[in-house]
Amino acid sequence: MVGASFGVAKVTLVDETVMEPPLDGMTVFIGPNNAGKSVLLRELAGLVGVYPGTFEPLRWVSSIDLHRGGTSQEFLTLLNERGYEPRIRRANGRMVLPDVPGADGEGIDVEQVISQWDNAQLSGLSHFLLTSQWTDQRLIDQTTSGWRDPWLPPNHPTQQLSDSKVAHARFSELFKNAFGQPIAINRYVPRIRLQIGSTGMEDTPPPASEELREAYEKLPYLVEQGDGMRAFANILVQVMVRPAPVIIIDEPEAFLHPPQARLLGRFLALHTPSPCQVFVATHSADFLSGALEGKGASQSDTSRPLALVRLSRTNGAPAARTLAPEVVTDILDTPLLRYSNIISGLFHDGVVLCEAEGDCHFYAATLDTARGTGQHDNLTFLHVNGKARLADAAHKLRTCGITTAVVADLDLLNDITKVKQALSLLGGVWEDVRTDVLTLQQYVSSTVHAKPAKDVKKEINSVIGAPRGVTALSQQQIDTITSALKTANGWKILKTSGLAGLSGEPYNAAQRLVDYFAILGVFLVPVGELECWVRAVPAANKSLWLSRVFEEGHHLAPSADLRAFSSLITNYLARGR
Repeated sequence: MVGASFGVAKVTLVDETVMEPPLDGMTVFIGPNNAGKSVLLRELAGLVGVYPGTFEPLRWVSSIDLHRGGTSQEFLTLLNERGYEPRIRRANGRMVLPDVPGADGEGIDVEQVISQWDNAQLSGLSHFLLTSQWTDQRLIDQTTSGWRDPWLPPNHPTQQLSDSKVAHARFSELFKNAFGQPIAINRYVPRIRLQIGSTGMEDTPPPASEELREAYEKLPYLVEQGDGMRAFANILVQVMVRPAPVIIIDEPEAFLHPPQARLLGRFLALHTPSPCQVFVATHSADFLSGALEGKGASQSDTSRPLALVRLSRTNGAPAARTLAPEVVTDILDTPLLRYSNIISGLFHDGVVLCEAEGDCHFYAATLDTARGTGQHDNLTFLHVNGKARLADAAHKLRTCGITTAVVADLDLLNDITKVKQALSLLGGVWEDVRTDVLTLQQYVSSTVHAKPAKDVKKEINSVIGAPRGVTALSQQQIDTITSALKTANGWKILKTSGLAGLSGEPYNAAQRLVDYFAILGVFLVPVGELECWVRAVPAANKSLWLSRVFEEGHHLAPSADLRAFSSLITNYLARGR
């Protein structure tokens, strides 16, 4: 790295995980609530040696190695490039650099800065080396400052914006990209207060004309806007204006709507000045998506690395897992997974993957009922719109260190290709189940059931009723009649009867398969399919079935078999956490 540089070269966590965060890039800590992401950031800031106060005992960080490169003159050059331009102190004619933001002093002597850098006395250089943004400070006004003695260097980012037209224009453009309006600074008033919009006129030497003063008075102040805009702007001011070599941001998504969180992630990945080492702890799939998009957008240019670390508490003990960004990006690049919000699984202790949204609702309600007043499980239920991507999505989530259970109807066993794929991705062996799969398939495929004509007629009459005139059939009626006319093959029968419809060796083979897949975390519905858990409700239409199940309260009284099935899932997830 050319010139002066500073950052964290290595972090050793208490679980002996060793991280080497990129010195010019972003490290994002993700994981479930209460995993310790914010605590880790605060410990990291303390151990860097430039954050006031450390935390004892340390719960996450065992030790760190700092990187400090370049001569003191190169360090001064870096500061100058970041907007820390030295000025001459009138009292003694010595060169000074900006003091801590908000301080009333006359700056820090350049010779003192040189000495501290050369001797690694970093605490006195803290405001040059580290910028931190904590959630509880996010809405505090960080964009207003007073004017200063023009002989002294600016000690607040907005003073820098006022001094530098280049810095102001760059910041204003970023803000406009986010909110559609630029940022204006009225240089004719006692305080620097960022305003939204444009006067449409050029600033002139003071005093300002009446028209210009009135134009500024019409522009709203940033500090009077909503929480989201203020929170977004506070991060931009602290990160994009005079950025420190190390930037720490806790929950950047706080107070932001999902599109804003996504945009902020993209901004930080794309526009944070180089070199900068950014550490972020987030609960937001939207922010993470934006950060990954930003990294991808710069691939053709000068792509800066992005490191992902997932934190969790396995059996109460801190645990960290470094993830390859490509694995998470692969989830986002697969439309069926992306728009099913699979990435949100990264922020939970466990995931239950289902075929469809209705399955998620039913099993979530069932597990809630079965748990009763017991401890809440930080689980999420996600779907992938059918069986085809169940194994692939589960594999991707497990690669990210997330315990994932799969719930599938019994006819998953109908397709040898899907069976082999699931086994390959989830740790099974085809030869272990080959005989049982073929036995079951041979039996079921040879079973055909044609309904007697009188039964078909009865079903159609029950659907049509007594129509008058030229009343057209509804689509639901058409679908029900079409289903009644179909000859049921063995798999359709098995889906409605479940294992109870089998006997002898086919039953034994099916039971062994159910048990084998359960060990892999794939739970085949023993009653056949979702609707068979509550047979008292007609299952011709799944959405109507689900509505009636909830309306009539069937989910509040699950059968013994359903409770046992739910327990298998929760026990599997508990063992993996």
